[in-house]
Amino acid sequence: MRSKKCILTILLLSLCSSACSSSSALVDYNNNNKDIAQISFSWWGNDDRISYTLDGVDIFCEQNPNIDVKCKYGVWTGYDMRQNIYMLSNESPDVMQINFDWIQSYSPDGDGFYNIYDLADEVDLSNFSEQDLSYGEGVGKLNAIPIALNTHCIFVNKDIYSKYGLDIPKSWDDYFKAAEVMRNDNVYPISMGNKPLFFFLLAYFEQTTGKSACDEDGALVLTKDDIKIMLEFYSRLMDEKVLMPVIDSDYASLANGHSAATMRWISGTQTTFDGLFKKNVDIEVAPYPTISGNIDSTEHLGWYVKPATLLAVSKNTENPKEAAKLLDFLLNSKDMALLQKTEKGIPISRSAIEVLSESGEFENNIDYTATERMLNDEDKMTVMYPILEKTDVYKTFYDEAAYYVYKEKSLDEVTDKIYDLFYNKGSQK
Repeated sequence: MRSKKCILTILLLSLCSSACSSSSALVDYNNNNKDIAQISFSWWGNDDRISYTLDGVDIFCEQNPNIDVKCKYGVWTGYDMRQNIYMLSNESPDVMQINFDWIQSYSPDGDGFYNIYDLADEVDLSNFSEQDLSYGEGVGKLNAIPIALNTHCIFVNKDIYSKYGLDIPKSWDDYFKAAEVMRNDNVYPISMGNKPLFFFLLAYFEQTTGKSACDEDGALVLTKDDIKIMLEFYSRLMDEKVLMPVIDSDYASLANGHSAATMRWISGTQTTFDGLFKKNVDIEVAPYPTISGNIDSTEHLGWYVKPATLLAVSKNTENPKEAAKLLDFLLNSKDMALLQKTEKGIPISRSAIEVLSESGEFENNIDYTATERMLNDEDKMTVMYPILEKTDVYKTFYDEAAYYVYKEKSLDEVTDKIYDLFYNKGSQK
């Protein structure tokens, strides 16, 4: 139940000419006391995230009666467009949930957000390592603090692999060996969507060549020969029935046994697989595949890690101290940790981790298991280059690769088309 002083107003926004609409809400603590600082806070998420975050804001305002909070929220669709309007008009919320790539987009010089290092008296930065904070830095300034880290992991239905007398795959070849015994039953060793597929192929390419997909400035540097390596490996995965066609890959394929594994982001996996866990299906986190099958002997995995989401403070805030207090509450407080739990991923904040550990939240939690694997091998991973997550890159590759995979065009034709789209049609922008 909301506080009595909390007034809910629903705003329906229609944005630009994209036919893209979204609903958002504004929660305003109604008072005319000039001694009370008013700040705004924005985020996106589903109904559950909106509900527990509003509960958290209620608690924060009860603990800080000199601060009122306006809450702006909505689903993801259209949220980034609204954020762009906020940033360009210098009317961004005092505290805001942001995406990792927004630091590069809105703060190329490090001045697009408030420098949280200047708010260290209000935000307990000791809960974060230097590595943690580096994800939110821009030109030496702390633009944002990550809530949790995220990477793709491979989640295996161990029951299916055991049925065929197979261990969980550790090498690329292990997936092909699994296909040799599974394909007669129309079972695929692994399935995934088009975005995970792109990163799966990138990992193979980077491991086998020792090259990177991007340069130090984050620009794409894949050559035609590099693209061919990815295309040929993709084609082999499909020809030998290792990979379920992306168009058929969804949660149901893992649930009905047509796929023995899937690749997806860590964040939210516990919730996604809840139905399988209730049926006592044994889902385990697979090692990141390597050429040798021995991850300890692999220096570079070709795997990418990034913050799931981050929290930032507006450079234009008129109440930086109060905004910092809210930021600290959202990241480090016991109350928020118990409300949020692992919905946004396993928190980075040491105090939040301690609270959730003591509450038993991490017991039998596959998000926690996958995060442990990620952190164990984080030194072999690369910080995500935002360009790799652009639709113009990963979806372009997937769409055009289909012509080669399904034998409609030659390798050279498809390679030339992808290369042209990557570098001559604006994907770098």
